[in-house]
Amino acid sequence: MTQSTSLKTQWIITTTTVTFVIFMLFSLIIIFIVGLIFKDQEGQIARDSSVKSANILKKLGTDVQPDDFGNSMSEGERLMIYGPDGKKIAAFNNDSEITYQPDLIPVHNRPVEVNVGEDSYITYTTEINSSRFNGFVTIIHPLDSYHRHIQVVVIFASIFGIIALFVSAVISYFFSNQITKPIRRISDQMLQIQRDGFQNRLVMPKGYYETDDMIETFNNMMTQLETSFNQQKQFVEDASHELRTPLQIIQGHLNLIKRWGKHKPEVLEESLDISLSEMNRITTLVEELLLLTKETGANLRQETEAVDINEEIAARLKSLANLHPDYQFEYHSPHKGLKLHINRYQFEQLLLIFLDNAIKYDQKNKHIIIRTTKKNKVVQIEIVDHGTGIPPADIPYIFDRFYRVDKSRSREMGGNGLGLSIAKKMIEGYNGTVKIESEWEQYTKVIIQFPETSF
Repeated sequence: MTQSTSLKTQWIITTTTVTFVIFMLFSLIIIFIVGLIFKDQEGQIARDSSVKSANILKKLGTDVQPDDFGNSMSEGERLMIYGPDGKKIAAFNNDSEITYQPDLIPVHNRPVEVNVGEDSYITYTTEINSSRFNGFVTIIHPLDSYHRHIQVVVIFASIFGIIALFVSAVISYFFSNQITKPIRRISDQMLQIQRDGFQNRLVMPKGYYETDDMIETFNNMMTQLETSFNQQKQFVEDASHELRTPLQIIQGHLNLIKRWGKHKPEVLEESLDISLSEMNRITTLVEELLLLTKETGANLRQETEAVDINEEIAARLKSLANLHPDYQFEYHSPHKGLKLHINRYQFEQLLLIFLDNAIKYDQKNKHIIIRTTKKNKVVQIEIVDHGTGIPPADIPYIFDRFYRVDKSRSREMGGNGLGLSIAKKMIEGYNGTVKIESEWEQYTKVIIQFPETSF
């Protein structure tokens, strides 16, 4: 596994590096601009010296003496005088050790930078045309002062750069502590949740949008995991309980056969009948469990056909009327030829699930009403019974696996508590919806809807 890097360390390194690079770029730009300003000032000094010296030559001509140029030249400069043909006539220094004596530089009235070995100068040449003198005067101005000033600026920039690097590192350290503090607390709480179980949640004061969103997402995920775990746990417990009872009954009757059934045909007959009945119950339960684990809708929709649901419902009601002659089945539909593209067997199965429940829980009035309608390209099927109804507290859980409203009576009425779960999964496989409305001791209404995409 690759060694991970601390977010805090990465933050300090990144912010410090970026700050230092920005500062250094800014410093280089400042040094460049200051250098241009300083060099322009040095060129201006050379120009002033050249113009002043040219004015002196215009007045005095060739009779000038070195002292005449004392006030016209800056300290450290060298003055070169050329004739009209460009030949050197004289050279004067003003407290300068410059030995550089160039030929006439053919650039007038503009400073020119020249490098001689390790030394650098600015030269400025002024042309003279007067009655006393014709020729050129050139000032050689050393750039030693310019280089010293630039060196000082670079030193200060370097010092400030080091200070900025240190300050930005310190500031980044404190900021990274503040930024990573919520993350560290979240990590610590996650470890605590890992040890104690996912029934706990992250609890932190409001901080940053990002961490708040992460906490909310994590808590929602843990809620879903807890719900899924509890449902799975309840499913396993219920399935174990449902299987345990028939297995115990079968085991008891097999022991009974082993003891007395060999010599008592009536005991053998009764025990075998009961054992076979319980085996059928186990088989049905296992088949229903397997059906719930499959992607029912995706698999069966490959075998769909245009089913006239009015005819299918009428056929099922006719069969049920023969089985339950004491029940009244009332069917209403304002539409003829109402069709869905659905698996015929699956549609029959979900109808029987809801009708069987209606029959089981309507033992008093024995009046079942079925309606089919189509509105806005949505087919709706309603199944209404006038039986015991469902308490409001039980309605949200009515489609949960193995859930029974009246557990004491449900076993007597048969079934494994999986029918409604299977029916809901079938309906949702066709992008349909199902809901139940009920009033205790009044009625129960099942409302099934299939959208246009199912047609």
